[in-house]
Amino acid sequence: MLYPIVRPIARLGLRAFYRKIYLSHAERIPRNEAVILAANHPTAFLEPCILACFLDRPLYFLARGDLFKKTFYARLLRGLNILPVFRLKDGGYGKLKDNYSTFEACYSALAQRKTIMILAEGRTKQEKRLGPLQKGTARIALGTLERHPNDLDEVFIVPVGVNFTYADQPRSEVMIDFGEPILASRFLQEFEENANQGMATLTDVLKEKLEKSLVIIEQPEDEELAEGLFRIFRNENPQPLLPVIDYHATPLNTEMRVAETVNRLPDSEKKWLTGQAAAYFKALEAHGIDDRAVAGKKMNGTAAAALLALGFPFFFMGYLWNFLPAWLAKYISDTQVKTLEFKAPVRWAAGLGVFLVYLLAWILAAAASGLWAIALAAFALLLMGYFSLYYLEFYSRYRKDRRMGALSAEEKSLVLQKREGVLQAFRKMAASYA
Repeated sequence: MLYPIVRPIARLGLRAFYRKIYLSHAERIPRNEAVILAANHPTAFLEPCILACFLDRPLYFLARGDLFKKTFYARLLRGLNILPVFRLKDGGYGKLKDNYSTFEACYSALAQRKTIMILAEGRTKQEKRLGPLQKGTARIALGTLERHPNDLDEVFIVPVGVNFTYADQPRSEVMIDFGEPILASRFLQEFEENANQGMATLTDVLKEKLEKSLVIIEQPEDEELAEGLFRIFRNENPQPLLPVIDYHATPLNTEMRVAETVNRLPDSEKKWLTGQAAAYFKALEAHGIDDRAVAGKKMNGTAAAALLALGFPFFFMGYLWNFLPAWLAKYISDTQVKTLEFKAPVRWAAGLGVFLVYLLAWILAAAASGLWAIALAAFALLLMGYFSLYYLEFYSRYRKDRRMGALSAEEKSLVLQKREGVLQAFRKMAASYA
């Protein structure tokens, strides 16, 4: 099985690709029970990878049937616990019948009290709102109870809200929240009386529950305002860089409250506040600084410069050694991927593959020469590459802090006033429409 081999490698790759991954309320996932994790679908395949790597159980997945057209890829995907679901456009009505074997495999897995992850929207869209849910989740849960009445009393459907700060960018943040489980048995009688109605009712309940774990911006035209406010509030409530994997919902709760307030505001107030926020961020851009430089805790310039000087040799060696595979992964994503939702996943997956080949080449060189110090050096340089990510981010913050410090007293005051004006106005509006 490929799953247990790939999992630890993918885990390391995800820790480097993302600055922070938050998993909140994972204790809501029942143990030793039949469980369906029903998630939204903002990227092509990163959300299932994250859950597979950082939950304490093996997962089974459903994926588009067109990915299984070639025998090699079909075997590879099945080795990763992935089963095909065919759509009409994946091969017409003739292929749709192949779904019956997939559903039967799901029924069997759940009857054995395994955990299946389903991307409930059935399509990939990078937006902060929930699209229509497909009935497949309900069909699998209720179909399992119908077929295995003697083996199983319950199937638990756990809503999984997957929220990215910037889903198309590396070194961003992911906030995943697990909702209260839905008991599929409560809908079984309705399903047995009218299958379509039973599935529709359960799907409606899932949608309602899933929305409680998501940052939702109802109107696309409000995204500019909401994203600006998110940036401000992230610096109002800064989180430590480490550990990379954290188990609380503080950042998610903050962004959900901001989005809920923006959704409630009258159009006139949203328009005015959007203008104020745009003016503030335009001023930041003009000065070459960011919101963290204005609001964050200021570095000790001398100490920061000393740390940068001491760390530079390690950064340089790590950056130089890791540059080629990192550049190649980005090149593949930039030139071979046209769909936004696939950009970051392909960059991550390509990077993982390229780095593995790169390391293997160094190990083979060590074996051929008998100099195993070459292999040790390769692993050390790989770790230095990880260090270089933090070094570059620290250096960027150092530069922007210096630029902020170089502003005149009048320029500083004006920037601070603009920021405080946006914050105070938003908080007043939030209180008014709470």
